[in-house]
Amino acid sequence: MPDLMLLGLEEQVLELEAGENPAESFPCMPCQGVHSDIRTQLYAMLMGIFYDEAESLEQLALEFSAEGPYLFKLDVTITERLADIEEDDIETIVGHWSESADMSDMHLGDEDLQEMLSTFLYNLVHFCLLIRQEPVLSVFIYSDG
Repeated sequence: MPDLMLLGLEEQVLELEAGENPAESFPCMPCQGVHSDIRTQLYAMLMGIFYDEAESLEQLALEFSAEGPYLFKLDVTITERLADIEEDDIETIVGHWSESADMSDMHLGDEDLQEMLSTFLYNLVHFCLLIRQEPVLSVFIYSDG
């Protein structure tokens, strides 16, 4: 299963069991192929921090087994920063992001890459806006590995 971002109450999300599809229980959006390394590049750029510092912004919340899947909770500092992004700024941010991160493993042309990153960032920003409105919710990333 490709990486998913999901929205939910932490207590309920942590009750997920191995093999259970989170999309059946929580609002989910696909990560559009944007894997952990590329997300971390985005966080580092947005926060003005080094890559190794940005890695801590996705905190391991649940490990189903040593081989995965894994559930990561986005730290409040990055969700607040993402919620501050205006829709009109997404294209500019994506332009900087695609130039600063190694996207070669995505094997996409520039236009397709920009569209994929824009869709991912748009969805993530909107999930972060929702948790700003409903602070009991959190944003998680469900990853097979």
